[in-house]
Amino acid sequence: MADRVFCIDFGSSYTKVALRRDPSADAELIRHGGETVSAEDYWFPSTVVVDRTGPRPVPEFGERALGRVADARVEVHRDWKKWLFLTPAPAAAAVPPLDALLRSDEFRTLAAKYQVPAVAVASLQQLATAATGLYSAAGGRMPSVETQQQAFAASLAVYFFKWVRDQVLAACAKLPTTGLKFDEIPVRVTVPALGDGPPETRPGAKALAAALAKAGWPLHPDRPVVTEPYSNAIGVLTGGANAVAPRRKVILLGKMFSNGPLITVMKDPAHYPSYRALVVDIGSFTTDLAAVTFAPNGETVEDLDAAVGVTQMSLPLGVTDLDDAVRSGLPAEKAAALGQLTGRDREDFRRMVYADGKGYRRPGLSLGGPGDEAVKAAIAGVAAKVAEAVSAFCERTPPAFRQELILTGGGSLVPALRDAVQSAAATHGHSYVKTHAPFAKKPPAGTLVNRLDDRTARGGSAIGGASIFFDRDFY
Repeated sequence: MADRVFCIDFGSSYTKVALRRDPSADAELIRHGGETVSAEDYWFPSTVVVDRTGPRPVPEFGERALGRVADARVEVHRDWKKWLFLTPAPAAAAVPPLDALLRSDEFRTLAAKYQVPAVAVASLQQLATAATGLYSAAGGRMPSVETQQQAFAASLAVYFFKWVRDQVLAACAKLPTTGLKFDEIPVRVTVPALGDGPPETRPGAKALAAALAKAGWPLHPDRPVVTEPYSNAIGVLTGGANAVAPRRKVILLGKMFSNGPLITVMKDPAHYPSYRALVVDIGSFTTDLAAVTFAPNGETVEDLDAAVGVTQMSLPLGVTDLDDAVRSGLPAEKAAALGQLTGRDREDFRRMVYADGKGYRRPGLSLGGPGDEAVKAAIAGVAAKVAEAVSAFCERTPPAFRQELILTGGGSLVPALRDAVQSAAATHGHSYVKTHAPFAKKPPAGTLVNRLDDRTARGGSAIGGASIFFDRDFY
């Protein structure tokens, strides 16, 4: 059990950190900016740069990393989160790429064309075979590309989360709260709902937790890992509120979920037999789906664990796939120019082209706007895939009596994506009495709308993960 907790929502583009200082304190995002408050003060860029221009590699983070461009001696690592959560292929028999090339029919044809002596070809083949042992794994098998990427990302994560910890502790030192030892507060981390079994047992979650520990973060003793869709639902529905009965370690759920249909069901289960929140979060790497269901079966709830059920999944489909779709339809020069955008420029491009429907103009690159049919087609293609996933998810989830729809993530700011999600979410008999989303739109008749601010829309998972809702010893 932990009275206090940090929660890290590690995102492909940005990482958010929330803090619950006490059992009944609101969960709040850590702000690391200057005197003037802006939305971007509440998240940390996840881009990591490795600068090899000097005698030793130097890692760079934050705003400086966002402004760097990759070259022969500067590595810019964006969207590396997905490497942690890859499913590695089994180790393959040791056939190095060079060895395969030298033994291919294409190479023999090329050698004959340029009259390379057969003895020279044989010597090259023997040399490549001898070199196999220098980089193959034990037992004569080579690790898969995914395994190598996962190992590299795990190493990168240690440096990144050490930097995040330094930033967080520096920000906490400026908080008005006195007497707290922030460096001793444990951390919980959110992970995609990829794979089967408890989230903490999955390889990506294990690698992430190990990196946090190496970076100096003490892990939460009971629940160090929660899934992103579930924590996002809790963050949005509670707004970060925590409530514990005075003198008793008992959670007051009525105060935490005081402004929604869930309380209606909790107070009158005989007339309102079930409740569900459907969460759709479109991020850079994944689209996260969750159906959080409360079914009291007409009775007052004594065991919340038994009454609350969660169906959730994450699929590797997000805004980076939209980037790839746009880039694949461009001429080589434009595609290269788009790929060379700095992190800061990439965010501007996404906002202007995807969210606002405007054109993006800079030397060597002219994209977007009302007349750019290729960009429209790319957005429509990704929207169709997201809608298909949402519809299939709803088909497996029977409607509840009272339902809320929660749309979050950077992708929900793209009109075509959010419209596709709303249409798909309303299939298979599902309807909603309230919608939470980071945009203002006239709702269907009888539906309420809670317009989420940018902090909640993008930081909901961190806020929810820091909720006392996940500290079950308080029930």
